[in-house]
Formats: sequence, C-alpha cells, structure tokens
Amino acid sequence: MKQENEKNSLESGLNNDIDEQAVAWFIRLQADNVSGEEKASFLLWLNQDDLHRETFNEISKLWGDAGLLQALGQAAEKHRIAPQKKTASIYFKLPLAMAACLALTFLLRNELAILMQGDYSTRVGERKTVYFDDGSTAMLNTDSAIAVSMEGPQRGVELLKGEVYFEVKPDPNRPFIVQADHSTTRVLGTRFFVHEKSGSDEVKVVSGRVEVSDRGALKQPQILHDREAVSINAAGLGETRILDSALATSWVNGFLVFENAPLESVINQIRRYRTGVVVYKDNTLRELKINGRINLRESDDMLKVLGKNLSVKMTYLTDWLVIVG
Repeated sequence: MKQENEKNSLESGLNNDIDEQAVAWFIRLQADNVSGEEKASFLLWLNQDDLHRETFNEISKLWGDAGLLQALGQAAEKHRIAPQKKTASIYFKLPLAMAACLALTFLLRNELAILMQGDYSTRVGERKTVYFDDGSTAMLNTDSAIAVSMEGPQRGVELLKGEVYFEVKPDPNRPFIVQADHSTTRVLGTRFFVHEKSGSDEVKVVSGRVEVSDRGALKQPQILHDREAVSINAAGLGETRILDSALATSWVNGFLVFENAPLESVINQIRRYRTGVVVYKDNTLRELKINGRINLRESDDMLKVLGKNLSVKMTYLTDWLVIVG
C-alpha cells in the first residue's frame, strides 16, 4: 500500500511539461527504495513518446556533465547539501542523509568560527548598513561578515567573508585599514568596495584614492583612483582595470543593473543572493547579452523574473537546482 501511494503521489505530481516529468522521474530513480511498480510506471512513461525518451536522456547526460558536477562540488563546499555522483551509476556514493550530516557539521563549524570573530554579518539575500563612531559607514552585501576595531591610532576592519561597500570619513591622523584574505587596503577618505571571493580579493574604488597591497608583500602596492579596480590572489596584485559595468556596484542601491552584460555574469551575481546551483543546458546562452535591472528585495524570484523577461526557460529540479535553457 505504501509503495502504491508513493507511485500515485509521484504520478499525480507530473504535469504536462515533459522536462519537469523527466526531472521528477530522474530524481525518484536515484532513491534506493524504488519499487518494481514504480520502475514499471517509469518504463510506460518512457515509451509513451520519443520526446519522453529524448528528454530523459538529456537530463541523464546533464547529470554527468562536467559543468554540473563542478557546480555541485562548489555548492557542496559552500552549502554542504549537494549529492555526489557515482562513476558507473546514478546512485549516490553515500546515503544523502549521512552526507548531509557530515556536511552540515563542517558548515556549522566554519560559520561558528566566523560568528565568533565577526561583529556584524548578513545572511544570504540580506544587506545591512553599519555606522561607525567616526562617521564612516559600511554596507554589507549578501552573506558577508566583518570584525571591527576603531580604537587606537588607526581604524581597522577585517573582512571575514563576502563583500562590503565603505564610505570613509577623512582623518589624516587615523588611516582606515581593511584587511581581507589576500589584501590590505589603506585609505584616508573615499568610497570603495572590498570583495573576498573564492581564491582572490577584489578592490573597487568609486571615488577617492586607496593604496592596495597583497598581504604576502609579493609585489609593490598599487594606488587606485576613481572607477578603478584590482584583483589580488596568492600570486599577488593583478593589473589595474577600469570599472566599465554598473553590475559591479549597483547592489548598493538595491538593484542589479545590467549593461550589455553576459547572461552568465548576471546569473553569477544573482546566485549570491539565493542558495542553490544554476547550470546551463545550452552553453551558448552564457554569452547572451542583456540590459535591465532586478530588484534585490525579490531575491527568491530573481531567476524567474530574468527568465520571463528574456524568454529563457528555467527548469527547477528543486528550488536549489535550476537548469537554464
């Protein structure tokens, strides 16, 4: 009876969208308690139409796609919830519950360490403005954290994760220092961003002047002026470049603004404001140029809004895993 209910529940959830039907069957068939009746129902569905078979084959191929596996691996490192793929099977290497428990333990340990060090932080999709006693401000972007020290001869902020926009009150006698994973930014008075990414930092100046150095002192410090940016990694400072897109800074005003930006770049920005993974069924879509803006207050719906405005199909395997195209 239980197996029959499970079969009926799955079949009742299948709508007229062939992609979604294929996705539903694909997810169900990865479980270790698939009944014989469910397998028979799947074979009936598969043989109803050549389009069923073709669509299911596409989903199966996508599961083995290197881009998807890389995306799942990156998300697993960040969110600790991604499944693993078995080399010669579509079953998971470990029971999902066991993997999730191990991953959650690791995630909580890292997040607890940041929580203990940080003075201010934001959740995924949240932004927050911090006002310092010296008149300076810091706006934390999504999933960010800072530790602050405003006493003594210099003002100090340590970026523990994420991205922060600073507006610094000038004080020649007390420089403002921002430490990130790979970089140290020194400023007297300006407006600038510091973004700690995976494996690198990025400093972007809106107006004013800052001195950026790598924490390993591998290269000479660089001076950044209005609308200039630089990336810093374990090898040191990169080349100074001009900020030529509003997408890099528009989040401060509550929007993501796109100016002839590649779809992949836009979606990468959106992914910072929602949990989950986005993969591409058609890689040519990555370079599709778009213009417009999306409200950050609607972070859960940003992908749906983007897909609707561009007439690009978004297939939701779950709320966590989305296929573009």
